[in-house]
Amino acid sequence: MDIQTLARPRSIGEALELIQKKGGVPVAGGVWLKMHPRPLALAVDLSGLGLEYIRDKGEFIELGAMTTYRELETSSLLAERFGPAFPAALGRIVGVQLRNMVTVGGTVAGKYGFSDLNTLLMALGARLALAGDGEREIEGFFLDAGDKPPLIEKILLPARGRAAFESMRVSGGDFSVLNASAAYVDGSWRVALGARPAASRLCREAMRLLGAEPRPAEPQVRAAARAAQEEGSFSGDLRASAEYRRTISAALVERAIKECAR
Repeated sequence: MDIQTLARPRSIGEALELIQKKGGVPVAGGVWLKMHPRPLALAVDLSGLGLEYIRDKGEFIELGAMTTYRELETSSLLAERFGPAFPAALGRIVGVQLRNMVTVGGTVAGKYGFSDLNTLLMALGARLALAGDGEREIEGFFLDAGDKPPLIEKILLPARGRAAFESMRVSGGDFSVLNASAAYVDGSWRVALGARPAASRLCREAMRLLGAEPRPAEPQVRAAARAAQEEGSFSGDLRASAEYRRTISAALVERAIKECAR
């Protein structure tokens, strides 16, 4: 990664000014950003802003933007509130060394299509706290084609719920060919598909078919899985064809729903 000037702000306000007024690019873990071929005239290092935390705030859980994958994976609070969903989504990503560097804020801000974490966050109905721009639903953020890099301060999760994550990979440490997540939060279902290979999206017809029943019947689950397959938008890349992704999508969604409903 070619960086011409590196700034290390000591406050959110200073970082926001560097990004909004001077065209700086926020740098979190820097793992995915380094794949971009273009040089950065001004990189804004976020490591000194105190954004590495997982906090129980009563009505919701806060994930600081600089919190690493490994911290999410091993968090006792997240395991207590959502079961094994976070280890399932993060535990097979390359190795512990990488998961100790990649941050939740950098992954969400990049809207990366290959992300496993983004699909789980989408299913959980995460909200983003953007410095200088209030809160946004993660779905709307992913759909927004804004050209300015955001400064994510934290990610807000519901206080508790059930969630599950499933994926198909060519090998254990590879990116997902396709991933799926299902969550039951506040009396309703949310289902998301990711690595399509585009960014994660909700499967709204599948969600409608599941309704409010916390443990839907087998025919209901299968109908929802077929609906996700039909409404999903898939394309091909070096890992798999669009048709292959579409073919396996129903099985992944069905597994995720069943796991979540246990």
